[in-house]
This record gives sequence, structure tokens and C-alpha cells, in this order.
Amino acid sequence: MKTLTGVFIAVILLVSVNIVLAKDLETKIGVVEKLGGKIPLNAVFFDSNGKEVRLGDLITKPTVIDLAYYKCNGICTPIMTDVADVVNRVDLVPGKDYNLITVSFNPEELPKDAAYKKTQIMNLLKTDVPDSAWRFLTGDSASISKLTKAVGFNFDYRNGVYIHTGMLVFVSKEGKICRYITPGDVDSGIGAGDLRILPMSFKMAIVEASKNEAIPVIENESEYCFDGTQPEDKSMVNDWFKISGAGILVIVAALFVFIVRKPKKNKQSLDS
Repeated sequence: MKTLTGVFIAVILLVSVNIVLAKDLETKIGVVEKLGGKIPLNAVFFDSNGKEVRLGDLITKPTVIDLAYYKCNGICTPIMTDVADVVNRVDLVPGKDYNLITVSFNPEELPKDAAYKKTQIMNLLKTDVPDSAWRFLTGDSASISKLTKAVGFNFDYRNGVYIHTGMLVFVSKEGKICRYITPGDVDSGIGAGDLRILPMSFKMAIVEASKNEAIPVIENESEYCFDGTQPEDKSMVNDWFKISGAGILVIVAALFVFIVRKPKKNKQSLDS
């Protein structure tokens, strides 16, 4: 009984440690949802033509904001690819029913980087979409910080690469944060990208943003982007898994002791 109790205690400790570390990881390089908050409409960026634009002037209707960076070797382009795929499949019209804005959180990127990525992604659309319907922006560190802090998007910069997750933020025309979607849903039968965004979730988020409603949803496990050539970039996640692994070993060891001891106790009781 004591051994069994120890097993339960080990399980509880492991779960507790995982919860704490997951929350710590989220606040460092994840997303802390700020539903009902407002994005900085006065923040200034540059579009793919190098023109200075005010964020509030681009959000004239429900708007999908994707925070990425254009030279990312990880999840950024797959997310943009999946957004393009969803745009092709939902019965809402970009530029009429909603707008899209991709913002680079890398202050070193330039309008030419945005222009290159815009051409690449817009070529995936099956219908003509107005240039103004999907903007690709760059900005300085001050403007980027205003936006990322407002939406709760946290990332880290190490060894020349960004450690980050992916998300879409849906805002109303008033700039209110109404919904978050973390790409990762599996949409059966559709092989557009590696992360996939459910069209129904995408459409409902736009509808809710059009009503200026902030509604939470159950989050999927976030995908994180690392540079595989830099093992130290994964230190936080690796620490998490190491501790989890140690906890599992403790549980296995406790179960082993329990199994080994139990027959002995039965034997003793029979002898008596």
C-alpha cells in the first residue's frame, strides 16, 4: 500500500511539474491570450511597397493578423500557406468580408522581404484578391513590441534565430481582440500544409470578430519553431522533457518495486 501511495504521489508531482513548466514556456516563447484587449491602432509599419502605413487604417473590417517573419525556416511559411488554403476554401471574400495582415516580428526585415513573401503566398490563391486585402508588413522594434505585447505573442532571439510559436489573431474593425487560433488542427483529407487550420474555425472566428465578440476556444498544443543547428535553442523544451523523463523513471521504478514485493507478501501470507 505504501508503494502504491508513492506511485500516486510521483504521478501527481510529475503532472504538477509539467503544468508549471508548460506555463513558464508559454510566457517566455508562447501565447498569452488577451481576449477583449485592443491592438495598437496607432502603430506604424511599412507595407511591401515600402509605404508607411498606420495599423488602424488597414483594419477597416474583421481582420486576421499573422505574426511571422519572412526568412523563417520553420513554421512561418507553412502557416501562411495554410491560411492561403483556407482563404481558397471558405465562402467569405477577402477585401469584402475580412482583411488579412501578416506582420514580421523581425525588425531587421525590409519591405523587399515582405514583397517577396507576398508574391509567393498570393500566387497560391485561386481567385483574384485585391492587393489591399492581404498586407505584408515590416516595422521597427518599437512598433513590433507594441503589437506583440498587445496580443500576448512572446518569442526569444538566440544564436541568430527566433524561437517562437505560431498563431492567428482575429480582431474586429475597432481593433478588439476577439479570437485566437493556434494552427495544428488536423483537417482530414486536406494536405495543404504541415500545420493545417480548420476552415470552419477560421470562418467562425471572422464572424465573431464582425460582431465584436471575444470568445475563448480550447487551445491546441502549440507548435514551436527552432533552428535545428543550434541545440541550445531548445534548452527550455529539453529541460521540460528531461524532468518529465525523470518523473517517468521514478514511476516505473516504483511500479517495479511494487510488482516485485507483492508476490513476496502473498507467499508470506500462505506460509503463515
